[in-house]
Amino acid sequence: MSFAFESDTKERVRAATDIVDLIGSRLELRRQGRNYVALCPWHKDSRPSLQVNTEKQIWKCWVCDIGGDVFTYLMQDQGLSFGDALRQLADRAGIALDQGKSDQRKYAANAERKAALYRTLAWAEEKFHKYLMDSQDGATAREYLKQRGISDESLELFKVGLAPNAWSVLLDSAKKQNLSAEVLEAAGMVIRRDRGGHYDRFRNRIMFPIRDRDKKTIAFGGRVLPGSDEGAKYINSPETRLFQKSQQLYGFDIAATPIRQTRQAVVMEGYTDVIIAHQFGVTNSVAVLGTALGTAHLKLLRHYCDQIVLLLDGDEAGQKRSDDVLELFLHAQMDVRVLTLPDKMDPADFLLKHGTDALKDLLADSVDAMEFKMRRVSTGFDPMVDTHRANQAVEEMLSLLAKVPSSGLISNESFRLRQNQILPRLARRFSIPEDSLRSRLTDLRKKGERLTKRPSQADAAQPTRLLRPGDLSPFERELLELIIVAPQVAPLALERVQSGWLECEAARQMLDAYQTLEFEGQSLEFESVMIALEDSSLKSLLVTLHDQANAKLQYTRDSAENRLQVLTQRMGEQQDVMRRQQLVSELQNNKMSEKAEMDVLQDMIREARLRQGLFDIPSSPEVPPQALDEKEPTNDNSDDVPLSEQSSPG
Repeated sequence: MSFAFESDTKERVRAATDIVDLIGSRLELRRQGRNYVALCPWHKDSRPSLQVNTEKQIWKCWVCDIGGDVFTYLMQDQGLSFGDALRQLADRAGIALDQGKSDQRKYAANAERKAALYRTLAWAEEKFHKYLMDSQDGATAREYLKQRGISDESLELFKVGLAPNAWSVLLDSAKKQNLSAEVLEAAGMVIRRDRGGHYDRFRNRIMFPIRDRDKKTIAFGGRVLPGSDEGAKYINSPETRLFQKSQQLYGFDIAATPIRQTRQAVVMEGYTDVIIAHQFGVTNSVAVLGTALGTAHLKLLRHYCDQIVLLLDGDEAGQKRSDDVLELFLHAQMDVRVLTLPDKMDPADFLLKHGTDALKDLLADSVDAMEFKMRRVSTGFDPMVDTHRANQAVEEMLSLLAKVPSSGLISNESFRLRQNQILPRLARRFSIPEDSLRSRLTDLRKKGERLTKRPSQADAAQPTRLLRPGDLSPFERELLELIIVAPQVAPLALERVQSGWLECEAARQMLDAYQTLEFEGQSLEFESVMIALEDSSLKSLLVTLHDQANAKLQYTRDSAENRLQVLTQRMGEQQDVMRRQQLVSELQNNKMSEKAEMDVLQDMIREARLRQGLFDIPSSPEVPPQALDEKEPTNDNSDDVPLSEQSSPG
């Protein structure tokens, strides 16, 4: 097994990251003895089942049966690859992954610029929030928010604020904090004047902080106060080093855990809608930031949930925006649904009027995007009577299907399966033979309305199923548990156990990791193996085996060396049994020459006699088969004992 990153690099990053600080920044940890516990974010946890071992710097949830180190936690929490998790933790710890001095200087300068942006935006968030809650000018805004149904608790949770109705209040206040106009501009908070100088970007607007998954403020959305003449109703921060609006969702920092627990995300269009939804207990709600729901959003959400419901305003504009997600439905390995509210209401108004249960009922009855589209294009006419409109509707639907997946969110095979589910629905809806629809679909594809672009293997890859100890054979599990808790016998195990003895690929990869570390002269202790492994599922399996092995130690009195000797001997005997079974199968299928058959039969008879405590005869090509049962047993069989019966595999 070769590793993509050097062991010392991984160890530097791991050593600089305290697992309690990392997990504690996302979950509420409670001390329990020398360790910590928390409510697991990946299942509905009523009692703390996620445990954090401060000594080993590992974590484990016994209900989900997953665990690992700091890298695995980020990989599990955010759906990252090992490399991305390593880079994120290195960035968090201020460690340059590049080794050159020039690169280190560039990295340090870049890290400092990002840190300055984070500090500036956090300061601005607090400034806006304080102005809303404490100032006389904030009274009007607070009254407006109260009328919209937003509680003081929600204002605090989402840190809603107010930008003063002035051109340079933020700019002037920043000078007192030693924050330069250049940093404010880079953070998107001020705009440069053509004739020099700067002015505040947001004025007389209710401010909604936009945070990333680490709960750091990266941008703002500003809603103009009623009666103000400050231009557009909503404006967002411009894209910056920290903020790309097509990749962010408002409220995701708060909604991530509920989304993972319910396996559903409700995507809305407004900041106020999300805040009201959380007030009413629909805590798996987020909002897009002035863009349509896109592939970047789905790539983010697919690591947290299986179903997305796009909850649109009930007006005509909301109906038309449903078309934006049709291709996403076709190309996503997810259940993408669309729901528009009745009476042209938005989610906030609907919740305030009808309550939580009414909205949840509508969410439960939401239909997938393709069904929603079919209902739209077939509404208002009878497909059996108005054949022209029916043909137009069918052509529109088939044109969508003719577009092959290009977003990397679904494999070609999965796309074909989805297509085979949709075509019968079209045939039933418009009373058209399915064969005719398939023929027309083929014609549309041949016309090349869209170039076929195969998704990259990396993008199309789905999260790997987590490995369990039950995936291993009993021998494999016992072997790995033994070398995990007794690494001093690992080199001997590597000599005795042949790779062909292992049935499970995970066991082979685990043993390969030990082999690589041994070859490189590195430690074989648990911590070293944990650092060496880069696959999150293997890391989780290692933690589980480590805990199980330690639990068994109190019942084990034999030495690790003796346990290894017995285990490898039993594994060797199992291989002999499997070899004999294979030979019998080959004999039965006449896959051997006559001479080979004779040799195999003689070996099998000798081994059977040995197992029964009988003595064997020397094998000889001259002895006919029928004479074998008539021959008297001899007292000397040492030269005829098969190697597998003379000694252990080691």
